[in-house]
Amino acid sequence: MKSASLQLRTIPLARRGLIIQRVLVDSWTSAEAAAAFDVSERQVDTWVAEFRRYGMKSLRRTPSKMLPVEIVHLTISRPVRGIVSRIASGLRRLFLRERLPQPLPLQRFYDDRRSRD
Repeated sequence: MKSASLQLRTIPLARRGLIIQRVLVDSWTSAEAAAAFDVSERQVDTWVAEFRRYGMKSLRRTPSKMLPVEIVHLTISRPVRGIVSRIASGLRRLFLRERLPQPLPLQRFYDDRRSRD
């Protein structure tokens, strides 16, 4: 029986949002919300903390994937973005060695340098 109760259950997003609302808006304690909705107090605390950090986006994320996604983003995405920008600037310098043409200065129709006949 213990193993069946320890299995992960999927909580609908609307129900998770209601639990978070009870804690943040209605001033329930995590223990009260956990008892009322039959989830662990630790899970309620985790959901509330994620909501405070990420807002409504936290309801769409799965808690187990949040930390690994951030680690990947910080360790891979940022350095790759820097490498790509350096490659792009090098290619620009390689292919644009010539000076770009300068625009001609604008002149008024009745310019002082022209003679008015």
